[in-house]
Amino acid sequence: MSMQHSARVGLLAAVAAVLASCGTAATAEVPPATVTHIAGSQVSRLQLTDQAIHRLGITTQPVREVPAAAGKSSARAGTRTVIPYSAVVYDTDGSTWTYVNTAARTYVRQPIKITAIRGHTAVLSGGPAAGAAVVTAGAPELLGTEFDISGEE
Repeated sequence: MSMQHSARVGLLAAVAAVLASCGTAATAEVPPATVTHIAGSQVSRLQLTDQAIHRLGITTQPVREVPAAAGKSSARAGTRTVIPYSAVVYDTDGSTWTYVNTAARTYVRQPIKITAIRGHTAVLSGGPAAGAAVVTAGAPELLGTEFDISGEE
């Protein structure tokens, strides 16, 4: 397990405390996050309140296409799909994922295939289409919310 992966996993322990502090007396009936399993898949849809999004510091950036590096063979010419490395999350078996903002206050974990990591950028060979908004801050907290990892014993 990499040190960066360990640090991300460590962040998950704070998820319950942060989400628990999202409610107020006026909105006590509304949970800060609603997790709904998507039938036929291994992922869930996460719907957060505006306050939960603010408290978790969730930010997004679009998936981008960039020109392929010069000097590559013609089979690899063209463009590459990239996301910020901060948008990458790992599950327990090392599989790579990213959270996509699919609707207002709604996030879904999608698998990605990373071909290279260049600095703060992950180069993808599979994943969301260019233009899709991926979570670049708060993704580990979304993973903790999806899997109900509270950090409490």
